[in-house]
Amino acid sequence: MKWLWKLVIVSLFLAWSAAAEGASPLKVVAGTSLVEDIVLDLTGARAAMVTITAGSSCPGQMDLKATDMAFAASADVALVHQFQMTMPQVRSLLAAAEPHLRVEALAIPGAWTIPSVQEDATRRIGQILAAVRPSWGTDIQRRTTARLARIAAARAQAERTLAPLAGRPVLASAMQAEFLRWAGLNVVREYGRAEDLTPRDLVALVEAARGKPLAGVVDNLQSGADAGRALAEELHVPHVVLSNFPGSWPGADDYFGLLQENIRRLAGLATP
Repeated sequence: MKWLWKLVIVSLFLAWSAAAEGASPLKVVAGTSLVEDIVLDLTGARAAMVTITAGSSCPGQMDLKATDMAFAASADVALVHQFQMTMPQVRSLLAAAEPHLRVEALAIPGAWTIPSVQEDATRRIGQILAAVRPSWGTDIQRRTTARLARIAAARAQAERTLAPLAGRPVLASAMQAEFLRWAGLNVVREYGRAEDLTPRDLVALVEAARGKPLAGVVDNLQSGADAGRALAEELHVPHVVLSNFPGSWPGADDYFGLLQENIRRLAGLATP
């Protein structure tokens, strides 16, 4: 009978361990608000979070606090974009939390505002979270499936709204060009950050647009909301600002609000 008692004790211990794990908060360091949004959705907001870059900020600009470093030192996992892995402040944050912190570089190609890329990011983050917290695995999978269904519905609605814009030419910030091409627009020429634009660049952009039925100039909030304003005024076309990250504007606190707001702003370019 001793073996039976041992089996009971082991089973009780495993059950207690799983319950203790499930009750404790999952501590996550998120690279951006894009990652934060997915983590909160897939965990039912049960994760404790520190986000390195806020939604309205450029990912290359951050102001890490001592409290962020302390949080990372006791966190379960860090989910950061691949491009952030070379940033000195991010590297310092992660190095300070070694060796216990699990670091996952999210090498997901494409703009995360595009629905198919958002689906890839959701699946990958769901896999990581389930591996870090196995007792939540079933719930994370259920929430992943639900989120993917919401993305598909949001994509269908966006495509209907964007249909009148198909093929319309625009000048655009390089940080929004990929999303605009997904949206069906013809990006005639891209430009960089406001501080990098020279008079020669502006002349070249105007020349590229000359003779074309330009729908507008599209800027990226995080790299300079007014970078293309002078171009739009010179060409007498609308100026639109889009965002790449949730938390940029009121009502755009998650991916779905962000996509909806970006599409609403683009829809204003539909009238020739």
